[in-house]
Amino acid sequence: MAIVKMKKFHLLALDSHREKLLRELQIFRNIQFEDVSNVEDFEDEGLLSFQKPIVDSQVSEFEDRMNQCLYIIDLISKYTPPISGLKSLIDGLPNYTFEEMENRVKDVNFEVEYGQVKILGDELAKIESSISKRKELIKELEPISNMDVSFESINNLKSFKAVVGGVSGKLLEIFKEEMDNLEYTYCEEIGVYKEEHFFFIIYDRREEDQVLEMFRIGNLNIIKSDSNKIPKDKINDLEKEIESLTFREKEITSELGSKLGILADFKLYYEYLGNLKVRSQAQRDFMASRSVCMLSGYCPDFDIKRLENAIKSICNEDYTFEIEEVDKNSEEVPIILKNNRFAKAFENVTSTYALPKYNEVDPTPLYAPIYALFFGMMSADVGYGVILLLLTTIGLKVCNFTPNMRKNVRFFQLIGVSSTIWGFLYGSYFGASIPGMWKLLDLSTQFMEILVLSIIMGGIHLFYGLLIKAYMQIRDKQYMDMFFDVIAWYVTLGGIICLLLSAAGVLSSKVGDISLYVMIVGLVLLLIGGARAAEGNIGKKIAAGLYNVYGLSSYIGDFVSYSRLMALGMSGGYIAFSVNMIAGMMWGKTIIGYLGAILILVLFHAFNLFLSCLGAYVHSLRLIYVEFFGKFYEGGGKAFKFFRNKTKYINLDRQYED
Repeated sequence: MAIVKMKKFHLLALDSHREKLLRELQIFRNIQFEDVSNVEDFEDEGLLSFQKPIVDSQVSEFEDRMNQCLYIIDLISKYTPPISGLKSLIDGLPNYTFEEMENRVKDVNFEVEYGQVKILGDELAKIESSISKRKELIKELEPISNMDVSFESINNLKSFKAVVGGVSGKLLEIFKEEMDNLEYTYCEEIGVYKEEHFFFIIYDRREEDQVLEMFRIGNLNIIKSDSNKIPKDKINDLEKEIESLTFREKEITSELGSKLGILADFKLYYEYLGNLKVRSQAQRDFMASRSVCMLSGYCPDFDIKRLENAIKSICNEDYTFEIEEVDKNSEEVPIILKNNRFAKAFENVTSTYALPKYNEVDPTPLYAPIYALFFGMMSADVGYGVILLLLTTIGLKVCNFTPNMRKNVRFFQLIGVSSTIWGFLYGSYFGASIPGMWKLLDLSTQFMEILVLSIIMGGIHLFYGLLIKAYMQIRDKQYMDMFFDVIAWYVTLGGIICLLLSAAGVLSSKVGDISLYVMIVGLVLLLIGGARAAEGNIGKKIAAGLYNVYGLSSYIGDFVSYSRLMALGMSGGYIAFSVNMIAGMMWGKTIIGYLGAILILVLFHAFNLFLSCLGAYVHSLRLIYVEFFGKFYEGGGKAFKFFRNKTKYINLDRQYED
């Protein structure tokens, strides 16, 4: 239950083995390369023959082929029958090992399949464009469908000129007034579409200059066409063409919708190409001469033997393999978390904040039980917890989740257990209490006791965070830092807590007197500790010491922050109680009342379950990230990049993930 120990490896192998070696290492998976030029000085005279392999064109080729796959996937997916949400969860993504993926890809002629689907896609695009153009033309002709002369006849006039066009409603009055002033021009309004008014205009060529000026004033949108049919007949022809095109469109979409097998093939091919692309990109970190190649990277300590066996299976004895310890203080060492089944479900909470650095501790197993405890306390209800537990357990049994989704579902399964336990302790069953059933605390009457319990749990949580900090400083032999950063706070906070308890009558006055002196000693230690860590003159040191003492105010805020454990638990309980009360008022009147009560119970309890889980999730994160991590955890580690492409359409070698 910790950060996986890493080793750094250096490999010198024959360049003729490079491609086969890369494939074997990708099957191996658990390595991350680093730029070998940062390890060796290739400016040295003996290494001048080494150059970085040129792989840009190869990477571009893989990207182009992946884009072709995406085109086919998107095209076919658009016309295949949608899979219901429940069925898609149960079926999930297909599972493959790396070798199975390679073998399946070899059995399919993707060039032929791509060509077949591309022809259909291109034809479909042309049909859609043609239909769109015809519909636009119909929109233009509909306002002038009453015109009983064709555009061809208009265009063939000799002594006169005629146009058909539209004028915006804003310029309509000005346009009509100006056109009426022309002596040898006839203007007739023949239709309206939205705010555009359409006119048939015929004019003598002698007035052409004045007419064109009127067109400019009215911003006339002239319709141009050379059709030999009147608009009404032209519209009928266009509609028939659209009908014919639509029939062919349905034929193509039906044919595309039947190509589920090709869709699965291209999804698999996309993943295969993605891994080939990763394989090519990795070579940018290599150095190679005509005969040998050199590479370097990181591998988990537990997998070093398997790595060497994989190399040996390709290179036989023609290689040099060196292992060295990593610098634990280096920020470049990649991070893998390895936890037991319980803590593993909470790893996403850690990574959402920040992965630990290699020289830190993995906080996941340290906070996982506490997170579950807090979540359960804020969503406390037996009914809600059992629903979460049942849904997640059934999901894990029958659904083929992705590894990451499976981890999230297992997280909520554990949360369901905690919610059930706390609901039992509070005696809450869908917001109601069962007469005679034992309960530790009553949310409706013992809220002060629950508040005190929340503050006590918060205090333990904060002191636990300081204890982890003390462990890390002792591990790193920073004994003085541990004394002033942890022991001083223990002394100060312990003295203040005992002093307050004495003032409240919980402890004797004698204990209170001793606590006062303990608190003063702690404050002095905090002052010294803050000054000790500061640089500069005595004034700056005193200011730093006082600022360290001022940190007490943040602890007050931290303690108060844990009151949310009570507040959210009570709010969810009262909402559930209110839902029951409203449903109870409707129950027993009529059949509609029974149905209405059941509907209210189902819908609003489901909504309250969602709100309770959302609030508990967010506020538990807050208590972990701010109050707990703030005491010892910095984070900033870089995730280990496995030598694989991140899959999108399949589960690849999921045994590594599960």
